[in-house]
Amino acid sequence: MKITTAISAAVFMALTAQVAAATTIKGKVTNEAGKAVVGAEVRIEGSKQVTFTDAQGNYEFTGVQVPHVHLHVYSPDYVHGDNDLGDISSDQVADFVLTPVSIENIVVTASVLGSSVLESVTPVSVIDEYKLRKIQAETLGETLKNTPGVHSTYFGPVASSPVIRGNDGPRVKIVQNGLDVSDVSRIGPDHNVAANSTSATQVEVLRGPATLQYGSGAIGGVVNVVDNRIPIEVPVGIEGDVEANYATVNDGKFGRFNLTGGQNNIAFHVDGFKRKTDNADIPGYASVMPDEDEQPGSLESSAMDTTNITAGLSLVDEEGYFGFSVEKLDNFYGVPGHSHAHEEEHEGETEEEHAEHVGEGGTNLDVDMTRYQAAGEWYSPFKGISSLKFGAAYTDYEHVEIEDGQVGTRFTNQGSDIRLAATHADIDAWHGVFGLQYHNSDYTAEGEEAYTPPTETESMALFLVEQKKFGSVILELGGRLERTTYNADSIDFELEVAEHEEHELAFNFDEYAFTSSSLSAGLNWEYIPGYSVALTLSRNERAPSMQELFSAGQHLATQTFEVGLVYDMDEEGEVSENLRSVKEEVSNNIDLTFRKFSGDSGYTLSFFYNQADDYIYQSATDLTALAHGHEEEAHEEHAEEGTPVYYFNQDDATIYGVEAEGFVDLNVNWRVSVFGDYIRAKIDSYNLPRIPPLRLGSTISYEGEALSSELSVVWYDDQTKTTEYETPTDGYTLVNVSVDYRVSDTQDWTVYIRANNLFDEEARVHTSFLKDQAPLPGRNFTLGTRFSF
Repeated sequence: MKITTAISAAVFMALTAQVAAATTIKGKVTNEAGKAVVGAEVRIEGSKQVTFTDAQGNYEFTGVQVPHVHLHVYSPDYVHGDNDLGDISSDQVADFVLTPVSIENIVVTASVLGSSVLESVTPVSVIDEYKLRKIQAETLGETLKNTPGVHSTYFGPVASSPVIRGNDGPRVKIVQNGLDVSDVSRIGPDHNVAANSTSATQVEVLRGPATLQYGSGAIGGVVNVVDNRIPIEVPVGIEGDVEANYATVNDGKFGRFNLTGGQNNIAFHVDGFKRKTDNADIPGYASVMPDEDEQPGSLESSAMDTTNITAGLSLVDEEGYFGFSVEKLDNFYGVPGHSHAHEEEHEGETEEEHAEHVGEGGTNLDVDMTRYQAAGEWYSPFKGISSLKFGAAYTDYEHVEIEDGQVGTRFTNQGSDIRLAATHADIDAWHGVFGLQYHNSDYTAEGEEAYTPPTETESMALFLVEQKKFGSVILELGGRLERTTYNADSIDFELEVAEHEEHELAFNFDEYAFTSSSLSAGLNWEYIPGYSVALTLSRNERAPSMQELFSAGQHLATQTFEVGLVYDMDEEGEVSENLRSVKEEVSNNIDLTFRKFSGDSGYTLSFFYNQADDYIYQSATDLTALAHGHEEEAHEEHAEEGTPVYYFNQDDATIYGVEAEGFVDLNVNWRVSVFGDYIRAKIDSYNLPRIPPLRLGSTISYEGEALSSELSVVWYDDQTKTTEYETPTDGYTLVNVSVDYRVSDTQDWTVYIRANNLFDEEARVHTSFLKDQAPLPGRNFTLGTRFSF
């Protein structure tokens, strides 16, 4: 009885203490001219309490029980404002004076500190929902390719990944709401990125090393696709949009929907899309040197049929939120560049027999993916911690490569990604986040094109990022420690090169383990109102990827025979029975960014320099792997052609360049924008392969109440700075036009027309493995409509 009474008394004292501590916080938000900022979001860090300023710029919080109060004020038209009130026990008045900006100042969710674009110490681009709807393409790489510093691997219109500052594959991390997509797009350019931007609210591109938050796979940059699949707030009513369009270049039909709603403390979300296209029209021939059988005007095996649906549910209350979502993706698409790979097999057939084989569709990929995702946040869970964020995803991915109607190779990957991040209360004005991340991947490949062994990858990491303001200077420091292990199955390595006998070796792999550390220091200084300079110094380590380590066979997509880092191969193509040691890649980096964000114009100018030790790259050899197995008889006359052998090696590299974008508002309706980038990448005196050429672009746009339009021109220079066995690429100019018209003043209903590659230019992408077999699509007109509610 005494124990019960004591507990009751303790609970009563705690509850009454909380009630007594409840306070009111209010204030006014104005700009530098003293005018009210209407609709600004005011948020108390570590709580669900958020409000918006009224017509007079006033805001008010009542019943505040957060022990340590840190206020944030967000408006896309102003510099982010914040005020750390500390531990409070009485009512407070906190006014804010915000500085207007000419650049939309969006919060970057990929930053664990929740920094905005203008506060970031590193270069970052955020493409908002409005812009995404205008540039939406079939693939993520093509959607983002006109972002400064970003290009595309372009494997035809059906598959492409972003190339950031010349980096792709295992150096660029693709995440969905901050969690790894866990597909196999990092392994081969013909594997499309499973994350799509059709229902995204924004896409964030972090240029340069982002290993502190996302691990060694982000040493080149991060693309974060943000959507609302797990709502963090309950909307007032049902909101969403629907869209449909038709494209002439590939007889493409596309439709999507997006719906979010809720009641009480339950919120739900569902979205989906369907895309179906035929082969894309092209100007001229697909091949640079077409054979007599090739027909002009169409890119074979470039059709796609994609269906995607996502649904999520959240529980939201005063203590935080927790939600869960499921995504289902079915994608069947062709692999361009291989339509003539089996022509000799069908010589001598009748026209009817040949037509039957053509109907089988060449080479196709059939993708089936299910992704489960959970996310939550617990506000002020205990003293000293403002919030605790949790995110987890499990992806079950599979695709089958189908060659002439027959199942070839099956790729599967079961990937798990878990992140836990805690935001601590300010310590001597230092604002920071610490956390841990766990990732597991179970990859298998079975079939004739299985050039990498089944491998389990596991990584565990700890990270810390701290930030402090010193007047007009923001200082940011961070570090990460990561442990990555690979457990690969044994394989039989079979390689036959010209003038050498075929030899086969069996390899059993021990566990490969790498410990990677990363450190970063950066500052952002607004040295004059409306002008800032940001400088970041970082040292990043990257563990080799599974493909770089263990590749041992023919890679259908790149039409090469790949030999991984662990194998010891001499210049004659002889592979030793002993495996060689491998080191982490170490990159020392400098990023310098200048920004102007006031008045009727703005710009961002970034310079970067990366010195990489033990840089991992594929080097061309003078060797040719000859055909064998079931194809030997069919290709006996052409056996000497074979497949070129590429060997993964490590050496020191230097990568540097510049990125720029800017605009001038001619008046309230007209804007002229420009952008450009240039990258150089070398190992000693040799160029690295597939580095983007110099690029310049300009857009003139009009924004009216009902009508908006754009005319853009993008020029690509010739790329003659190539490596050994790599051919140069001619430059080209692309002209695009778009017109949007808002039909109704009372409802958000828009019709639009887009024209891409208006002058039907033959354009070959230097960063593509298929540049000599697959040009960009020709002239295309897209007609569509969109309705929002």
